Amino acid sequence: MSEPRGTPKSADADRFGERIRLGVLTRWITPQIIDEVLEQTGRVELRRRLLPARAVMYFVLGLCLFSSAESAGQPGYRAVLRGLTNKLRHLPDFAFQQLPTSSALTRARQRLGDKPLHALFERLSGPLASPSTVSAFAFGLRLVAWDGTVLDVPDTPANAEFGFTGKNGVNLSGNPQVRLMALVECGTHALIDAAFDAVARFSEHALARRLLASLDASMLLLADRNFAGYELWAATRATGAHMVWRIKQNAVFDPLEVLPDGSFLAIMRTPADNVRYGQARAAGRTLKATPHGHLVRIINYTVTVHPAGGLPQKEVFRLVTSLLNHKHAPARQLAMIYHRRWEIENCYAEIKNRLRGAGFVLRSKLPELVSQEVYALLTVYQALCAVEVQAAEQAGIDPERVSFTVTVQLVRLSTTDQAAADTATLGTARRQVTEDLLDALLPPRRDRRCERVKKPPKNTFETKKRDRPRTESNVSYRLTLARHPPLPATMP
Repeated sequence: MSEPRGTPKSADADRFGERIRLGVLTRWITPQIIDEVLEQTGRVELRRRLLPARAVMYFVLGLCLFSSAESAGQPGYRAVLRGLTNKLRHLPDFAFQQLPTSSALTRARQRLGDKPLHALFERLSGPLASPSTVSAFAFGLRLVAWDGTVLDVPDTPANAEFGFTGKNGVNLSGNPQVRLMALVECGTHALIDAAFDAVARFSEHALARRLLASLDASMLLLADRNFAGYELWAATRATGAHMVWRIKQNAVFDPLEVLPDGSFLAIMRTPADNVRYGQARAAGRTLKATPHGHLVRIINYTVTVHPAGGLPQKEVFRLVTSLLNHKHAPARQLAMIYHRRWEIENCYAEIKNRLRGAGFVLRSKLPELVSQEVYALLTVYQALCAVEVQAAEQAGIDPERVSFTVTVQLVRLSTTDQAAADTATLGTARRQVTEDLLDALLPPRRDRRCERVKKPPKNTFETKKRDRPRTESNVSYRLTLARHPPLPATMP
């Protein structure tokens, strides 16, 4: 790969860790882009360091790429840097003949801060599907979904400001958490936008409002029943995007017109009219005036699951949509595409279980470094999705057939093999990764029903409470051997 603009073409550049790359992901996370965001955020170093800002950027991204590489826990700082500099440290002009200490790497992360990673994520985020991408569009609109999740962070005094998931004052999470809200392209799992903040202070609704700027008239937004409400519906519809959201069964919608496909038009009432009509209904009165609010379309349907063994099971669904024309968007088709909302759950499973590591806690002990790490995690995930989409489009298949687990494995190998050493090597590595991904395709997704249940933990130890004092670890031991009493004299 050619050197970025402004970098001197001399051995001096090689001496300061400028060769560190991220394997085939360098195709998307280029040194040029990293240099631009560093300059944009004012993080270009004033003097040459052993760990320049660009190298630290790749290091932080590498922490997230290799997060789940070991089953026992996240690999340490030096282990990750060892992988990033594999096949480089033997070179006589390379700086990392001896790896920096973990404390030096921590100080480098603190100097960098979170703004460059935030800017980098904004540069890479966005939809990846082309018009030919299988299952990415419906009714001429790009299928997108949003939802929230939480990420555990280390339980330090500084991180305690993020708060804990709890109920009635009882801490249920064990660790402080950040609430993450993402807007995802259903066909590719690409991150169009994301927002996160303290779980104790920000709800999913509050974070969803930060994502509104990324919606436009080309999108059809799918969401679960947690989001349906007059104000958020109005704010979302103002972006031009159309919506198909699930709503609760106890929500009252009076039909204005029943359409031929069984759906009906109704008014999503303002909060004031909701109260007024609710009081009238409780008193047995009927208000004749048409309520104020949004004109919407309601679709009711039942899904019947026929398991291989056992009795059929039914679940009732209710959708509200801004697509009012039943001829353009028939109710049955809307009901059939709503299940695509679950792609964001698959997206979170890939981020939290396969990339970060199942049950792992983010490693950063300071809020700014937590923010830095989350943006790095999202950036790496977006680049991995780009690798999958590139392979799928080359073969003309649905991106969901490309294994995310295999993608992560191959990208890690290309990183330690220094696949981005130059342009020719990077091109060869990208072609090889594509061939390997297409050689390990997943079978077409089958119909299945997975209950939201959790397996019990393998151990039965009591959970440590936050208010329980930690046992003193600096102790000393003294062993005293007991002398055995003398044996009785034997008889002659």
